[in-house]
Amino acid sequence: MTDIQIEFDALRTARVRVDDALSTFESAGTVGGDLAGLTGEDRLSGKVRDFADNWDYNRGKLIEKLQFLRDGIDAIVDTMTEVDAELARQAEEAAPDTDSDGEN
Repeated sequence: MTDIQIEFDALRTARVRVDDALSTFESAGTVGGDLAGLTGEDRLSGKVRDFADNWDYNRGKLIEKLQFLRDGIDAIVDTMTEVDAELARQAEEAAPDTDSDGEN
């Protein structure tokens, strides 16, 4: 039989790191729209707005991917914790009773 070894600490560390990145991107807010008018030049202002719009769009996509990754890590930890508990329960049920007075 093959053993399954899951590094729960590594998964929890990854979950924290993904959460930290997610918080950073979510709190970043929109950028550039308010700065575009301060450039004093219409063409430059347009470029700043284009950049800001592109950044906001791609930041949103990255947030979606980080949320997906976070949810996947949670699912792995939850599922493997349940599997481990169930396998332990089944192993206990299958093990011979050693608490008796020596009779089997």
